Amino acid sequence: MAYREEMDDGPDGTEQATIDGRPTAAEGEGPSARESVRRVSTERYKVINRLGKGGMGEVMAVRDANIGREVALKRIRKADPSERVIDRFMREASIQGRLEHPAIVPLYDLGRDPSGQPFFTMKKLTGTTLSKLLGSDRPEVTQQRLLRAFAEVCLAVEFAHVRGIVHRDLKPDNIVLGDFGEVYVLDWGVAKVIGEADEFADVASGSSEDNEALATLPGMQVGTPGYMAPEQVRGDVDLDARADIYALGCILFEILTRTMLHPTGKLGLASALSGVDAKASERAPGRGIPPELDELCVASTHLDRERRLQTARELGDRVQRYLDGDRDLAARQLLARDHLTTAQAAFDVAGDAQRSLAMREAGMALALDPTLTAAAELVGRLMLEPPQTTPPEVEAAILADDVKTMQGNARVGIYAYVAFFAFMPMVWWIAPQGSPWVLAISLLILLNLGICYWGSRVNPIGKEGIIAVTNAILLAIVARMYTPFLIAPGLAAMSAMAIMFTPTRSKLTSIAGMVGLPAVAVLGPWLLERFDLLSITTTVDHRGILMNAVAIAGDETSTLTVAALYVLGLIAAAAGMASRMHTRERTAKRRLHLQAWQLRQLVQR
Repeated sequence: MAYREEMDDGPDGTEQATIDGRPTAAEGEGPSARESVRRVSTERYKVINRLGKGGMGEVMAVRDANIGREVALKRIRKADPSERVIDRFMREASIQGRLEHPAIVPLYDLGRDPSGQPFFTMKKLTGTTLSKLLGSDRPEVTQQRLLRAFAEVCLAVEFAHVRGIVHRDLKPDNIVLGDFGEVYVLDWGVAKVIGEADEFADVASGSSEDNEALATLPGMQVGTPGYMAPEQVRGDVDLDARADIYALGCILFEILTRTMLHPTGKLGLASALSGVDAKASERAPGRGIPPELDELCVASTHLDRERRLQTARELGDRVQRYLDGDRDLAARQLLARDHLTTAQAAFDVAGDAQRSLAMREAGMALALDPTLTAAAELVGRLMLEPPQTTPPEVEAAILADDVKTMQGNARVGIYAYVAFFAFMPMVWWIAPQGSPWVLAISLLILLNLGICYWGSRVNPIGKEGIIAVTNAILLAIVARMYTPFLIAPGLAAMSAMAIMFTPTRSKLTSIAGMVGLPAVAVLGPWLLERFDLLSITTTVDHRGILMNAVAIAGDETSTLTVAALYVLGLIAAAAGMASRMHTRERTAKRRLHLQAWQLRQLVQR
């Protein structure tokens, strides 16, 4: 009986009575009333109001004159109760008095009032029943708070079980959460004491008064429908602590879902006997119920009590471990195996989409259970065995990286053509006066400089053929100016290397283009000479190879000085290009090794 539900107040807000039911004096009453007050004024307990009532008794708020505090006093409601009712009332007081636990209301006193009726006093509670909290939408009523209280209830019930007492009527109405963090389990009136005769086993043959006193179902079904274990519904005589564990499982289910596992009344009895799916997550999928608590609901409400959780302590401890953040290892391992099964099925199916699913599921399995060897092996295979086709996301990443690289190379080209243009005064120095070839090469250098600047500012993918063509024309002019075998081959080799290390999508800059364009640019003028379309610049006689460069008209000193500077410049340019390529290659290698190391840390060896 939850004794905070009803209040019977007098005109001024209090019920003016003493424990034997006689009224106290009020203003305006005659001497007889005052004399009555004087006659009972020495009594220890004075009634303040009624807190609640049940089938057999009622609970009053009284003031203990001896100690000067308010306590709760429980007494039998009827003025002439039967001996059976009195015995059961005294039995409830005796059971509650045996259980000295912080979550069980302490018994203060046991006695008889002046009319000879028994009563007992206990701590007066201030709080709210769990049933009311479950129906509340107040923000402070969090699931974590309710689960903490539930874990304490489990320990209190375990305390009773250790002392051979089975509550038999655990339900949210019989659990009170105090205003200052206290938790109490109430109403031990129908409790069973293991090893003692069951006071309620013969209630079916008792009087109507007895049945009313129980405030439970008539017959051997002692408890509240919706929370009764199957063995309670059947009326098994060997009822034990596992019936309370079933009720606790029903309460846990209600805390998680805010709905009862079984309906009330006769439907609840039939539901308990037939069994229902106690997975809270399926009843309330939108509440994000953790799998370990889901499993606890199932394990504590099994139809077969032998397969049920065996102690209330285990139930409470597992809830507490969840609250402490120590998730149930078994639940994690079960989930990990489910994810692994999905990953293996996806891995066996060809296709990039399924491979992505396999990687995600295998990763989740490994995260849930790092000791799952099969998941580690599958993750390793997925990392080491690349897909048959490159995923679109990878292609997009490669393209973005290529654009960045090409823009970087275009910026390097700017510096190269600026240096080339700075060399032009020396070319003018040794060239014939008014040479059209020097003017043409100067203009081409400026054109290529502009193309490189443009390529560094935009997305150059698909446009790299432009610089390849203009660069080939530049090489052809150099081959004509200084003969095909003097200066042009070195510049052609440098050009081919630069293009080779530049990501490309154009056929003109493919391998064939890298070889063909420079070769045609360098050897083209020589072939035209062989066919007498251009004047001969290279001959061979008994003195050796004679080169008659059309762009050289200076003396020996100036010409050899420019030639020496060209050699130094070519070597420096080659060294700079090689250094840049080496740095890029080392950076890429370091990144790959770091990524490989990080991936290896995922897989337990």
